Amino acid sequence: MNRITRTTIMGFMLLILKLALVPVPLSWAKDFIPPPMIVRSVFGKLKPVMAPADNPMTTAKVALGERLFKDPRLSGDGTMSCETCHRENNAFTVAAPLSPAFTSQVERRNAPSLINVGYVELLLWDGRVEALDEQPVGSLSNVLHLNSHPDLAVEQIKADSDYVAAFAAAFGDDAITPIRLGQAIGAFERTLIYRDSPFDRYMAGNTDALTDFERRGLGIFMRDGRCIACHNGPHISDGQFHKIGVPDGHITGDPRVMEVIRFDAKRRNYEGWADLTENPGRALVTHDPDAIGRFRTQDLHNIPDTAPYMHNGVFATLEEVVAHYNKGGGDHPNQSGLIN
Repeated sequence: MNRITRTTIMGFMLLILKLALVPVPLSWAKDFIPPPMIVRSVFGKLKPVMAPADNPMTTAKVALGERLFKDPRLSGDGTMSCETCHRENNAFTVAAPLSPAFTSQVERRNAPSLINVGYVELLLWDGRVEALDEQPVGSLSNVLHLNSHPDLAVEQIKADSDYVAAFAAAFGDDAITPIRLGQAIGAFERTLIYRDSPFDRYMAGNTDALTDFERRGLGIFMRDGRCIACHNGPHISDGQFHKIGVPDGHITGDPRVMEVIRFDAKRRNYEGWADLTENPGRALVTHDPDAIGRFRTQDLHNIPDTAPYMHNGVFATLEEVVAHYNKGGGDHPNQSGLIN
């Protein structure tokens, strides 16, 4: 690519990003069909997932991780597994507003999809987990999730000779530890990659991969709708935390869910946990009042298969999501200035 072409692309990309922050008439979108070259400049192609240096990917480890992911013996009463909340036929989430919870418990958030989770730097809706291999171990001892204990899970797995052999094949010896449990499941989750959508093919140069209607929608997404202010880059997410004023009456109006929100805040040593009237979001991690109600921008790969939407599953359809943004979001005092 010559210097003039590179300069033109960069200039156009900066113009699009600038327009993404400035209100413009929606009618402009009918004249804007972003060419693949410009789309590539704004989003780019997903690169191979990088595994941690201490947890290289192997076929044996991925197979072990998948088995552990689906094994209900890891839960306290043998009824749940990672798969309970992350089902393959729902793009590794569940088709319910709130995630399933351990027996007799309730959850307070929607289960995020695990598609392309290997690219996520700060995990969960509030970013409280910084390493993919650590998340499964945390779920083991979480009373709302698997409600077991990592050491108990290890002992149960040790009693299965097939598991012992599988750990030896995956790690070079048959030592079974909580860390290795997480590493195996993390290795499996890093294989959940989706990067061959019609959008990806259009971005690669196949202009017929999207219909004319879809191309016009992409134009709105990139310019008039200003969606790329938060949904950009190869992961179609800025990885940041925003408050967009999502309706939460079904959460705040449910005493049991609010009990769980306060319990979660207490175990996070959140000041004022007993008086909470909403989900603090990112503030549970940062303890910054300005972070109250902020949640992580989600990846949009496989988005039609991950309904319902938002951290609390309040929107059943993508049309409802778009309508929420189109009206300027909600009225929360911490609402992002990117929405108007």
